[in-house]
This record gives sequence, C-alpha cells and structure tokens, in this order.
Amino acid sequence: MPIARAHGPVPLPGARPLFNSAALREADARAIAGGIPGEALMERAGFLAAREILASYPAGSRALVLAGPGNNGGDGMVVARYLAESGWDVRVALPAGRRPGTPDALAMTERAEAAGLAVIEADPDAIAAGDAIVIDALLGTGTAGAPHGAIGQAVDAVVASGVPVIALDIPTGVDADTGAVQGAALCADLTITFGGDMPGLRVAPGRTHAGRVTVVDIGVPRDIRCGEAAWLAGDDAVRAIPRRAAGDDKYTAGGVLIVAGAPGLSGAARLATRAALRAGAGVVIACVPPSVRAEVSAWTPEVMVMPAGSDDHGLGADARAEIDRQLARVAAVGLGPGLGRDDRTTELVRSLVDDVDRPMVIDADALWHLGDDLAALRNRPAATVITPHAGEAARLLGTGRAEVEAGRLAAAAALAERSGQVALLKGPGTIIAAPGEVPIVVEGGTSALATAGSGDVLTGIITALLARGMTARDAAAAGAVLHARAGLLAGRGDGTIASDIIESLPEAHAI
Repeated sequence: MPIARAHGPVPLPGARPLFNSAALREADARAIAGGIPGEALMERAGFLAAREILASYPAGSRALVLAGPGNNGGDGMVVARYLAESGWDVRVALPAGRRPGTPDALAMTERAEAAGLAVIEADPDAIAAGDAIVIDALLGTGTAGAPHGAIGQAVDAVVASGVPVIALDIPTGVDADTGAVQGAALCADLTITFGGDMPGLRVAPGRTHAGRVTVVDIGVPRDIRCGEAAWLAGDDAVRAIPRRAAGDDKYTAGGVLIVAGAPGLSGAARLATRAALRAGAGVVIACVPPSVRAEVSAWTPEVMVMPAGSDDHGLGADARAEIDRQLARVAAVGLGPGLGRDDRTTELVRSLVDDVDRPMVIDADALWHLGDDLAALRNRPAATVITPHAGEAARLLGTGRAEVEAGRLAAAAALAERSGQVALLKGPGTIIAAPGEVPIVVEGGTSALATAGSGDVLTGIITALLARGMTARDAAAAGAVLHARAGLLAGRGDGTIASDIIESLPEAHAI
C-alpha cells in the first residue's frame, strides 16, 4: 500500500495516490529537515526491501547487487548487507566504476564493506553469471532517458542473461513520472519502491517492466503530504456504482440508447447493447440500420431494436428522426460501435454530438467521423466520455501512435484538454483524464482484454453507468475497473472473447 499521503480528495473507493519523483524527494527532504537523519531513512528502506526479498524468494541463496553512483546505490548497499547477514552469497558490483557518492549512500557503502562485503567494479561480460537474482540499484527515480555508457552495458548484459531482477524504486531505464522507456530497460519480476507509488510503475510501457509492485514505509511522518500526480483505481472502485433501489423500474434503473451498427459490423452493436444490460441498465434500446435489425434482435431478445432511417448501407441523416423519438425514453447514449465509415454517417454523428442533451459515450467509428476535430466536443450540452485506443488517440491528436504509446499520461491529458471532456485512453494501465483534474489510472487488467469487441463492451458498460447518474469521470473509471475485473473473471486467458467478458460482468460487479 502507498505510504505517502495526498493533498486531494480520493475520487473513488479504495483509490490510492501516485506521486512523481519530485514529490517523493520533497517528502524525504521535509522528513530530514524535521529531524529524521537521511541515513535512517535509507537504512529502513534497505532493511524493508531485504525483508521483502527474503519473503518473496525463500529458496534464494545468491544475488548480484548492481549499485549506481547515487542514493539508489546506497539503498542497494543496505539490501546487500542484510541479505548477507541472512546467509546469502552476495556480490556487489559498480557498473559506473565508482562507489555511491552521496553522503548517505557513501556511509552505507562503508557499512557494507565493514561487514565484509566485497564491492568491485563490474565486468559487463561477467554480470549475472551464476547469480540467482540481480538486484537493480543503478539509477533510481532521479534520472530520465535511456541508460548509457557502462550502466547501459550492464542493463544489456542483465537482459541477455535472463536472470530474475528485483528493482529498487524503479527498473533502470523506466521514467518514474511517465512510464516512458526510451531505450534499453530492465524488466523486473518485483519492484520495491520507497514511500509512495509512482505513475511510471502503473502506466505502460513502464507498467510492463515493473512486475509485482510493493511499496514500503521508510518512516516519513504521516503529517507530510505530497501533491498527487495521479490516482490508482483498483477493484474497490466498483463500490461507487449505484445499485438499483427497491422502487426502481426499468427506466429509473437506467435507460440506455446505443446508436450503432452497419452491414458486416452488427456484432459491435450486439456486444455494446448486451454489455449495457449486464452492467445494470434497466432498459437498452438500439437504433440500427434496417438491414441489421434482425441480427441484433436475435442475439439478445431483451434489447429493444429500432430500425432507423432507410439506408441499408449504414445510418445516415434520415436516421435522426427515429433516434430523437427514442432519446425521450433514455438517460444516456452510446455512439459509435460498428457504425461504419460511410460518408453519409458523418453528418449524423456530428449532429448528435452537437445537440443531444444526454450524457454520451463516443467510441470507435464515431471518433473516426470526428477526424481530428476535438474542439467539436467542447460545446456538448451534456457530460461526455471519449474512449479511444492509442491509434484513435493519435488520429484525434494529429500525431503518431508511437508518440501516444510513449507518453500515455500526456496523451490522455491532451485529449481531455482539447475536447473539454473526459477522455479514457484504453490500453495497459487505462487512463481517465478530465480537464483540470488529476488523472486516474486503472490498476487491473489483463491481456485477455486485447480481443475484438472488447472496446464495444466497455462502451456499453460506461453508458449504463452514466444512465445510473454517475459523473462522466467516475463512470469512465469505475466502468474501466469493472471491465478489467470481468476480463480476469472470464478465466479463459488468451482464448477470452468479448462475449465472455460480458457474461462475467455481474460477478465482477459483486464486491
């Protein structure tokens, strides 16, 4: 659990703060200024890290500690000393060719040497040879960019060795504040971080390098508060979802309209509508082209399917009359799954975005019809959530997918600020950003969600939560957590399909 305390209010049940590296350094500095010696903080950090390693690797007996020239290297020296005292065979190597040089780290190096540990310059060719575990105490949180020189060579050697890695604070090569990886980086099986959790450990690609994350209390006083960089939403976030009241009917329980479907793409409409029902909507209405009405009706008979317009190629401007009739019966709208990309649909999408006064989720092909015109969303008359994946986000922002993937927090923030709406950037460590608000990162998730139709399921879920009266930010975050839980509970691993996720929603909701 995170130890540092945040300034802001907790946005969802169980949400935990994430702090950038500057905030955590400031907390340490304030603790030291308040009378706690820096050596005491480092000693406690190393002791607790060693205890976690011993608990996680009870059969372990050998470790190589790679110590860098700063405080992270000092942490490594303490870990090495305690592991040696516990009977492990420990080697300490200095890839940078010099002992840790900060005052506290130098003191810890001298204690390690006094305890009999040999501290040697690292030979990249010998790194990890015969070692059971490598402990990464190279660079810590105070660096950005790709490791280079001797440290870069050490990283390459460890990666090539395949030896399990335990990172102290952050895996070397991962940006603690953003999760960016700009070159070679270590992939840890376990990351032990001190005093507070960080975005770089929870947002891809850093998330995929961190392994299991454990936060330890290094003794910073509880009255020292830090400005949070983000919030981490875990399973408890689903507690924010309203439950049906005893007096609810199907409309007060949440009426949903899904505007979706085109020939060959009716599956998206089917998935979104069924997901909305399984997520708790009381009634779901689908407006679809006449040619796909039977396909959508057959899969979920509980969905009310209305043919809209006369164009069998997809929904066009003449579908608006039927959509308007159904809007009077619902509380929220999901727009986009399987709409197709016919030019005639663009006018309809833009008219709905401009003047439908219901909370709305805009996804998939509806985002395509917006092009890069995020400003079109700024004057929406009701709360709105956009749910792009990285490729769609790149198109909306006028940039490349690689740039979005390398800076997911910044991309999500840009989507929210330019649109004036809540943006949910899908992917590992899904991010929910709202203008002027601290972003929310989803803790859970599984690669099983990387399957066709998963995004349509998420659209249905969030639309149902909007219909229950949740704010756009809360509906997006709680919906993403619910979606992630359902993916895990589906229990079919890489063989999970979108309909499996839907059928796991009621169980995912029960927490």
